[in-house]
Amino acid sequence: MTAELRAAHVAWFLGKPLAGRGGTDVWLTGVDSLDGATRTDLAFSVYDDPERIEASDAGLIICPETTPDVPGRPLIRTADPKLAFVRVAREFFARSIDETEIHPTAVVEDGAEVGERCRIGAHVYVGDAVTIGDDCRIHAGTVVGEAGFGFARDRTGRPLRQVHDGEVVIEDGVEIGANCSIDRAVFGETVVGEGSVLSGGIHIAHQVKIGENVSIAYGSGVSGSTEIGDGVVVHPHVSVAGHLTVGDGAELGIGSTVLDDVPPDTTVVGTPARPISERR
Repeated sequence: MTAELRAAHVAWFLGKPLAGRGGTDVWLTGVDSLDGATRTDLAFSVYDDPERIEASDAGLIICPETTPDVPGRPLIRTADPKLAFVRVAREFFARSIDETEIHPTAVVEDGAEVGERCRIGAHVYVGDAVTIGDDCRIHAGTVVGEAGFGFARDRTGRPLRQVHDGEVVIEDGVEIGANCSIDRAVFGETVVGEGSVLSGGIHIAHQVKIGENVSIAYGSGVSGSTEIGDGVVVHPHVSVAGHLTVGDGAELGIGSTVLDDVPPDTTVVGTPARPISERR
């Protein structure tokens, strides 16, 4: 984490030119929104409207390539202002984690393995059959590694709990939001792949396998033994049935109920979820 950063150094880091008079003399000490930033803050705009930039007090603004010059305002133009802003904020203004931090109220059972530079939040529970990779974040109230919802009914209709002897594997660079639950597998592993991010209030059932760089938004649930491919985007409040395959690069629209396999690079919406092309 840095105390001060020159605007010219931000431009160098992003590999983009710095536009606007006096930009090389701007010193930055933090980041903020376009509306809330002060003269020592970095902000970004997804709009190319110069009036929005003129109304901001930010010392340096990352903006779209189509943004015109604004007198007296240092700008960095790029194709994806939000991504560029996030890169700078992570590199220079985020608090680094040099060693694993486990909140005093968290419970990490004997037998669990937690990697390097992880942060385990308040009231998190990590079961004894869980392996967590390096550079992971698990936020408050999340439970990883409890038995899943597996039952078989006897002749009277009474549900009998199935023994769960499997594991949970959280790969490197995963972030799991608050109040999530990730179930221990019956056999084998429940997996959350490298670089994937889960919002709050998400349930991942036993034996689910989530690929790399997947994002799952709040309130969603994935039923047992489903496989979700790399780079999948799951929007809020999506329900995915069990024993399905969601292909690489697919997108599951907000509020969808997914009852069938989803091919790669396909966007589905609705209940039951269908490809957008079939709903026109």
